Amino acid sequence: MKKAIILAAMMTSTLVYMLSSCYKNKEDVLALPRVSFRQEVVPIVTAAPCGCHNTSGATIRAFLFSDPKNNVIFYDAILGRRAYLDTMSRLVGKHPGGGGIEFAANERDIIKKWIAQGDPYDDGAGCTITGTITYTKEILPIYTSSCKGSTCHSGIAAALDYNKLVAEKTTLINITNSGGATGHKGGPLSLTTCTINKIKEWIAQGQPQ
Repeated sequence: MKKAIILAAMMTSTLVYMLSSCYKNKEDVLALPRVSFRQEVVPIVTAAPCGCHNTSGATIRAFLFSDPKNNVIFYDAILGRRAYLDTMSRLVGKHPGGGGIEFAANERDIIKKWIAQGDPYDDGAGCTITGTITYTKEILPIYTSSCKGSTCHSGIAAALDYNKLVAEKTTLINITNSGGATGHKGGPLSLTTCTINKIKEWIAQGQPQ
C-alpha cells in the first residue's frame, strides 16, 4: 500500500512538471496565433452584415468602413467602432443605427477574440511610405474618413483645414506619439499604425501642402 502511494505521488509530480513546462513563460503565451484585424475582422465588417457602411456615391447613411467603387478600406473608421463591435459580438449591445444587425456565430467569435487579445488591434501593420507626403494627397483623406463627421470635426467640433493642422503640430505629435491614446481633446483615438506613420512623416517633412 505504501509503495502504491509513493508511486502515485511520483506520477502526479511528473505530470504536473510536464504540464507546467508546456508554457514556460509569458512569451510562450504571447506566441500563440493572434486574430488578424486585416485578414479576419475587416472582411466581416466590409461584407453583407454591415452593408450600410460599405457604399459608394453621394447617398451615405452610415459612417463608411469602405468604398467598394474606389477599392478603399477605411481602417481607422473600423478601429474607431471597436466598442460597438465588442458589445454586438457579445450580444449585449444593439446596432447604433437601429435594425436587426447580427453577426454569425463564427464571426462573433472572431471579433471577441480580436478584442480580448488587446493591442496592437491593427496587427501592428504599417505601410510603405516613400516620397513626399502632402496634405492634399495623404493627410486630407485621413481627415475626411476618420475625423470628419456630425459627431466629430465639422460637426460638434471645429472643422480643420491645412492651416489649422499646421498650427496644431504639437497636438498631432502628442497624438501620434501615444498611438492616439492621449493628446486629442475629444478623447482617445483609434488609429492604424499606417496612419500614425504617415502623419509623423508628414510632420518630419515640414507639413507640405
